[in-house]
Amino acid sequence: MKLKHKIFGGVVWNSVGLLIDDGLHLVVKLILARLLLPEEFGIIGYAVVFTGIIKVLSDMGMTSALIQRKDEDLKPIDYDTAFWAGIAWGLFLAAIVSFVVAPIATDFFNEPLLLSIIPVLSISFVLKPLTIVHIVNITREMDFKRIVLPRNISNITAAVIAIIMALMGFGVWSLVFQRILTNLFLAVIYTFVSDWRPKIRFSSHSFRKIFSFGIYTTGTQVLNFLTGNIDYLLIGKMLGARPLGVYSLAYNLTYVVRGQIMSVVNKVFYPVYSKIQDDVITIKRYYFKVIKYNCIVIYPIMVGLILLAEPFVLIGLGEKWSEAVIPLQLMAGAGLVHLLTSSNTILLRGIGKPRLEMIMSIIKTVVVNVPFIVLGVIYYGINGAAAGLLAAKIVIFFINNVTLKKVAHINFLEILENAGSLFAITIITIILSFIINNYLILSIIFVIYLIIHFIVSLEDIKQIVILFKNRKSR
Repeated sequence: MKLKHKIFGGVVWNSVGLLIDDGLHLVVKLILARLLLPEEFGIIGYAVVFTGIIKVLSDMGMTSALIQRKDEDLKPIDYDTAFWAGIAWGLFLAAIVSFVVAPIATDFFNEPLLLSIIPVLSISFVLKPLTIVHIVNITREMDFKRIVLPRNISNITAAVIAIIMALMGFGVWSLVFQRILTNLFLAVIYTFVSDWRPKIRFSSHSFRKIFSFGIYTTGTQVLNFLTGNIDYLLIGKMLGARPLGVYSLAYNLTYVVRGQIMSVVNKVFYPVYSKIQDDVITIKRYYFKVIKYNCIVIYPIMVGLILLAEPFVLIGLGEKWSEAVIPLQLMAGAGLVHLLTSSNTILLRGIGKPRLEMIMSIIKTVVVNVPFIVLGVIYYGINGAAAGLLAAKIVIFFINNVTLKKVAHINFLEILENAGSLFAITIITIILSFIINNYLILSIIFVIYLIIHFIVSLEDIKQIVILFKNRKSR
């Protein structure tokens, strides 16, 4: 099958999975928000701050290293080495989290419940390595159907159990077990859908090869995590569980939607960039497609949240979440900016430049994200944190352009040109939202925006349909 048909098939299957996952995620969030208190969401936010960085370390960059490797350089023993190294590392991290991290987090936030919650969450560090090689094999084959379906089944099953637990009065534990059960079901299902089985063997040479690439990817992911969670840490410590719960819900409703949609394209294009890593012209062409498709799908969602955040929150979540309105709008704005260079890191990793990826992450974390968010939280609380996030995304957009210019000859004007009319009508619509306060009129404006957005995107949609027909006829 031609590469473009594999790409299209990957996008289709990941998109189907995304619609199910994000639709489910939104429904579950709304239900749990109705059943639970902001404080309970805040306690999970406490736990995520301390366990999340360990979760990033749990992969050691092995997934990225194995996917990026050229076919002729990859040996069966590399898979076995990655599997057993992952299991040993996961057990070690689970012990560290349970006996070291949990007490520290409990004292830091003065929340005794974390002493029980964090060790339970650490079970994920043992479960995740069981899926790594299966996902690598399926991703390299670009058979995304076998990735999407297990993920959907796991998420749906875990969500149903979480809702039942919330109804039965388990409170914050319903959120805890939703996370654990998702990973457990994934580990079981991937074992059945993948033909690969581990052999009891280990190569120190293979481990060094994998780790030498993965260490940079892991370093980047750690920095990205610190960047993305410094606001959680500060809000939780300075303001408490309730403000953190409100902020984290607003963040999830914007980031999860756009983040998952962007990950659809990124998951498909990472192995693509790896296969064509020496062809700069083709990489550039595909990168622009990523921008265009992200704009087509994500812009309407983010614009809708900006225009109609207040009725969405009050009707969908209830009065107890009213403080989430302004952070929700600001974070949606940050999402609009972020997607213009969202595939920057995937491109660098795919063409074999993880060191440059990590260096850029250090710069963005230390110089931009942390100062902006820290100042925002200190002076304006959760609204300031969200505003700092938006400002940081704008600055990082220009920083990313320096890297793109160097590795793929992509410049600032070409990115905006690819976003084109979609970018222009989006900015105009957002400006109107600051002028008009009537939600009926804003709803009408949003409908008009959607119609214009569809008309402007029509040619790209037609190309997708043609590609689909060509693929079906093969």
